[in-house]
Amino acid sequence: MEKLINFAVNLMEKENIDPHFMPSQNRDINPTQNRDINTTQNREINSTQNRRINRTQTPYWKRNQWELFKETVLWEYLTDEQKEKCKIFLQSL
Repeated sequence: MEKLINFAVNLMEKENIDPHFMPSQNRDINPTQNRDINTTQNREINSTQNRRINRTQTPYWKRNQWELFKETVLWEYLTDEQKEKCKIFLQSL
């Protein structure tokens, strides 16, 4: 999950122009400032602590990570194109 979140954050930093949609300018979507999307502070999105999203614990980890990712605050800030890029990234892991 950490890789997916980092990919999304980097994607928004690179592609977004509006500061409201840039993690470095918006604390709600910055994993270092929002514990809900910080994998070291939120056990639910930490794959070592959540068996459902751990690649060694379940064969459905990608699907489970994707469903959990859609529940994060990041989802509402991503464009449809960025969501698709994130999905492709997760599939490539």
